[in-house]
Amino acid sequence: MKIAFLIGHMKSGGAERAVSNLSLAMQDEHDVSVIVFDGADVGYPHGGNLINLNVLPRPSKLGKVFIILERAFKLRKLYKEHQFDGIFTFMEGPGFPSVLANRETIVSVHDNPKSLPQIYRPFYPLIYPKAKKIVACAKAIEQKLIEQFGFTNTTTIYNSVDASNAISKSSDPIEETRPFLLSVGRLAPQKGFDFLIKAFAASQAKNEVDLLICGEGDDRTELQALIDQHGLTDKVILKGNVDNPFAYYAKAEFFVLSSRHEGFPNILIEALACECPCVSYDCETGPNEIINHEENGLLVEAENVPALTEAIDRLHADKELHTTFKQNARSSVEHLSPQAIAKEWLALI
Repeated sequence: MKIAFLIGHMKSGGAERAVSNLSLAMQDEHDVSVIVFDGADVGYPHGGNLINLNVLPRPSKLGKVFIILERAFKLRKLYKEHQFDGIFTFMEGPGFPSVLANRETIVSVHDNPKSLPQIYRPFYPLIYPKAKKIVACAKAIEQKLIEQFGFTNTTTIYNSVDASNAISKSSDPIEETRPFLLSVGRLAPQKGFDFLIKAFAASQAKNEVDLLICGEGDDRTELQALIDQHGLTDKVILKGNVDNPFAYYAKAEFFVLSSRHEGFPNILIEALACECPCVSYDCETGPNEIINHEENGLLVEAENVPALTEAIDRLHADKELHTTFKQNARSSVEHLSPQAIAKEWLALI
């Protein structure tokens, strides 16, 4: 079959990782194309060929509306030319114009609907009911789509993780020589690194381990100021982007997710694939469909800093618990192989 994946770009991000894994899993048996609106700085490998439509985002509210129509026009021509058997879109920017261009489009939602940009909210009930299927990346997201918008054409398919690839990359060396806790993500409010820094500052664990945050973003200056304010300049390291996060997962004492909201966070399933125990805020959607509390990690009340401190200290001090989580980690994500998840997507066509 001819399969199209449509996404804004392939630079970085969870939805982009999902496209990477799925397109690579399908390319041997299908004619795969990855269509982007911004083809610069491709950061993830992908299956098939890359088609760059070069229709970049516009910052203004009016621009965001007009770009939907411009993209729909280009996509209609492209779809007519290629006659794809299946069209899978990721995120709203690609999803809206694709449905307008072809109602056989299968769209996907990768975050809690209440966290959607306000500019996009009116388009959801207008456009997405016309899609062939709406795929949520977590069951809680699907339920919220039904409750908030009354959608009837929904299903849930989790993101995948290529455990064999993660394991093979996890043995690469890293620069760090001291023991560390790890977190990964954009330096942005959503990821809640302010919560994490405050929780770590109040912990006993900080006396024995560092905290390493891998990722880059607009909040670097504010986060560094918070680190300095707590006297943690030599203990909390904003590492920036790293080429191989799997090497860090494998060598971390454990992973901490402190996000304000998530969809189905790839970083958790990647950490678990590398046998890295996890502590995670129990956001409304996502983490509690990955972390089995007290089995492969700890779930903590969302945005509760003292509770996060307590969980960090507990897992750091309790070596038996740490060993249990480590032993259960990889098996807890085996059902999320790209091949298995790809079959679920193909079954929707």
